[in-house]
Amino acid sequence: LPHLIIVQTTKTERSAMRGISLKLIVCSSLFGLISAAWVGSPLLSLQWGVSTTTARSLHRTLLSATPTIEDSETKAQQPLWTANDVAQFAEERGVIISFTTLGPGYRAVARAKHDESMILGYVEGFIRPAGQILHLDKMEVFKKMVERVKAQKPDALNFGGISFAIGLLLGYTCLLYGKEKGCNSSEFLAIDDEEFQHKRLVRYYTRVGFRVVKYVGDDITDVPARLVWGGCGTLMKEDIDVLLRKWANLLEVMKTKTKT
Repeated sequence: LPHLIIVQTTKTERSAMRGISLKLIVCSSLFGLISAAWVGSPLLSLQWGVSTTTARSLHRTLLSATPTIEDSETKAQQPLWTANDVAQFAEERGVIISFTTLGPGYRAVARAKHDESMILGYVEGFIRPAGQILHLDKMEVFKKMVERVKAQKPDALNFGGISFAIGLLLGYTCLLYGKEKGCNSSEFLAIDDEEFQHKRLVRYYTRVGFRVVKYVGDDITDVPARLVWGGCGTLMKEDIDVLLRKWANLLEVMKTKTKT
């Protein structure tokens, strides 16, 4: 994305991107054997896998103070934010959003503006060849690092009391990337390796606009999905254009709150 800040990747990040490429190779082989029936629609989709560790982080940093979609839609529809809008809004509040790609892999990272070695969170994934699926492999926000930045720079990270702001900025950036690549819908899998956290994740993502497709369980028909995601969980989906409109409204709510 030419309008996003492209940074030189570190050795750790290059290693992570190589890991994504390896996953892509594995997925490519798997999808060569999987029938087109499982793939379903040829439309592109974004798939999100969230582990238990990430679930705890999401619950602590995202679930509290979450404005609902219904709340944001009581106001007139807001124009979509561009990648430049997201980057500028984040930078004004002490966060640098960077985006890098390596082959089919991509990685969005949020760093503290005053010290870019302090990583606040990241999202990574790749474009899967079967059906041109934009796969969001991992999302994580580091609560302790966020707290350190706030301690060092009290005037930074002012998002109007909305604690899931960093995740929203990263997620919106990835949706823009998916749309630029021709994606029409977005999917993710909330991994079910801990029942309590799994239910919270499903509830949270429902509140921010996703709808449940089905539960990927132990049935033989779910084997392809389990091979891709590495476990059972709830598959959720929504059109990228729909999510961009809803999340743009949420961003406007967040922007308004920072002015009050």
